[in-house]
Amino acid sequence: MDTPPLGAEDDRAGNAAAPVVRNDSDTHALRLILDGSASSRGELRRQLGLSASTVSSVVRRLIDRGLIEEVGSGDSTGGRRPVRLQALRGDTAWLVAELGGEHVRLGLTRVGGDQMTISELAVDVLDGPGPTLETIRAGWESLLAEHPGTAVAAAAIGLPGPVSAVTGELTAPARMPGWHGTRPGHVLSEALGVPVVAENDARAAALGEYVARASEVQTLIYVKAGSGIGGAYIQDGALVHGGSGVAGDITHVPVPDAGDQACACGRIGCLETVASGAAIRRELQAKGIETSSVGAVVDLAVTFEPAATSAVRRSGRHLGDALSPLVNFLNPSAVLIGGSLSGIDAFVAAVRSAIYDSSLAMNTQDLRIEAAIAGPDAALIGLTRLAQQTAALPQERSA
Repeated sequence: MDTPPLGAEDDRAGNAAAPVVRNDSDTHALRLILDGSASSRGELRRQLGLSASTVSSVVRRLIDRGLIEEVGSGDSTGGRRPVRLQALRGDTAWLVAELGGEHVRLGLTRVGGDQMTISELAVDVLDGPGPTLETIRAGWESLLAEHPGTAVAAAAIGLPGPVSAVTGELTAPARMPGWHGTRPGHVLSEALGVPVVAENDARAAALGEYVARASEVQTLIYVKAGSGIGGAYIQDGALVHGGSGVAGDITHVPVPDAGDQACACGRIGCLETVASGAAIRRELQAKGIETSSVGAVVDLAVTFEPAATSAVRRSGRHLGDALSPLVNFLNPSAVLIGGSLSGIDAFVAAVRSAIYDSSLAMNTQDLRIEAAIAGPDAALIGLTRLAQQTAALPQERSA
């Protein structure tokens, strides 16, 4: 694919090219079928709020265009068994990318596929948006080369900084100098010619956790605890973005016991300075214990190295103290801890203990506080769902 250099100032007045959408109802119906939210005409009627005749017309158009097919009957709820619908286009896929400070994880999921194809590439966000986004574009091209004839419906990218769901802009990302005000989704969208949505990595991971749990928890607070700290809130199964599109960022909540530890944002006393993997590494280093990564901290803690265990518990309590006001205010059904630190039982237990100590009993009596289950692919799973929800109707096949 011949493309202009990525990362240059994008045209903020326009949107990237996307496949032509014939009908909004067709688009919405196809999205519901693709992401598994609806598998029959009845379910489409309930979710779209349309009449039976209108839904039948929508389904017929999608079948005629080779986008869905009828595949037998579903379970009866008392009347005639409903005809099941499923996506037909096995040559359509969604692309995703989770960007970290020194690497990017890329994924490709095909319609009807049970497995995501994943690859990982080295990047350095300090190189700026141009080289980094070009690496992502080239990585996606390599994934597509493994699946000849695949058409991309949409893509999504997760970023380790505040991303506005309203504008798609990165806003003052502390660990990404030179990225402020850029719109990575728009840049990649122009390169690929399909919609590309940008999302904060913690919010993407929260959505991935929601999907992995088969929607069993509808209202939850999710925290990604790794080198840094990120957060998200899901209400009634949907990500809450807030008025300006950046809700969920608990990284820079002031912590009274943080002292004068400087944060990457330029202030002192932020949650991340005492509750993150980077903070634990600094504490261990001050005690003469060198660790090469947060993974090394996890290894020390799970083998009960005294200094590491003590530091991990202290960080977990700081996080729990910061979450307690949110638990009291939002009354979630669950607080789920993801990221590398979630693999340390002592960390999760300390978070749980602090929340119980500082929250009202009526808010915690049925509250689940536990480690996330989606694992390292949480953000990629969530980004795939976002891409599915963002995709325009694929173009018609050639005759």
